[in-house]
Amino acid sequence: MTRGARVIAAALLVVGLPAAHAPAQGSCPPPSLSLTVHRLPHLAAALRPGRTLDVLALGSASLLGPQGGTAGSVPDDMVQALRARVPGAAIRLTLRADRAQSAEEMLDALRRELAAHRFQLVLWQTGTVEALRGLPAEPFRRTLAAGIAAAAASGADLVLIDMQFSRLLDRHADLAPYRAAMTEMAMQPGVMLFPRYALMRGWSESGAIDLEASAPRDHRQTLARLRACLGAVLADQIGDAAADEPPS
Repeated sequence: MTRGARVIAAALLVVGLPAAHAPAQGSCPPPSLSLTVHRLPHLAAALRPGRTLDVLALGSASLLGPQGGTAGSVPDDMVQALRARVPGAAIRLTLRADRAQSAEEMLDALRRELAAHRFQLVLWQTGTVEALRGLPAEPFRRTLAAGIAAAAASGADLVLIDMQFSRLLDRHADLAPYRAAMTEMAMQPGVMLFPRYALMRGWSESGAIDLEASAPRDHRQTLARLRACLGAVLADQIGDAAADEPPS
């Protein structure tokens, strides 16, 4: 394994551990920042009692559950929280994720999925691989724009999910240009940013949820709590974006 591959494997800390029971939503710390909520019209029309919301989640390995699949993943925890928030709404999740994929590599998969099925909401987690490889930020921004355009043309809203916070990752990569590109692209209609990095950093620095500082015997439970809490916050942000009058 090359040094770069070892860094990627070490930085993507939330993948590949045995499953643990996720905590109840009430045990999650409050978000460490105010979340920006934009009205997402396709989501709002589908996230209703008696309607069906089809969600496509696309990303790299950090989006997967503990066994490398959908169960226990952040999108799966989000779906469970949304079902509790909107009783009677049917929510179907399709998760497509693989290790060490760049945004450009994901773009083809995104287009294929959008052509094969009708989704009202796309979750797109990306940016880490570009930062670790030191790729230019401008092509990354153009790739995001192409994905956003493809989602809009298919009748789907899109939520961008940025990198996870890791002290190790911060030591080996400059995340700022890619986070800035995602923030900029999320200002477009029908697009929103889920600031995973800032949430995790706030929880880590406050000691509320600090995966890297957890004792080995507590690592599995801390990981499950982190996933569940990210899913719960994402569900709240998405639920607010589907509300008739989203919070300002």
